[in-house]
Amino acid sequence: MITIDHTASYARPADAVFAVLSDPGRFPEWQADVLESRMNGPLREGAHVEQVRKVMGRRTEIGLTVADYVPGESLTLRTPPQAKPGVSQTYRVRDTEGGCRVEFRLELNGVPKMAEHLVRTQLGKQVPQLFERLGTLL
Repeated sequence: MITIDHTASYARPADAVFAVLSDPGRFPEWQADVLESRMNGPLREGAHVEQVRKVMGRRTEIGLTVADYVPGESLTLRTPPQAKPGVSQTYRVRDTEGGCRVEFRLELNGVPKMAEHLVRTQLGKQVPQLFERLGTLL
């Protein structure tokens, strides 16, 4: 399993940051690899998110389910159990003095052993860039 943890701080109210993080329709604005993202209906546990991502240069459709949702605090999106690789993305937003902190965890299961180092290295560069880009939106 590959796990990437990242923390970012923003001089913005937690609710404003969480509003962007928890809106799948806005993912393409700050996640460069997300070409399209949509969710039918309101954000809630069990809701389904459809994404088109650019993965290793190829357009890939990915279905995610809202596995955990606490309004204003946390959101976890997961692929179905049979998906390869399996993906879990967790966003937690915490108030801080003068703004907020976002704690992000990405877990990938089922990445071929030969590709783990390459994928981990690529994500280690890509994830901080996503949160820098998010900061420009806020």
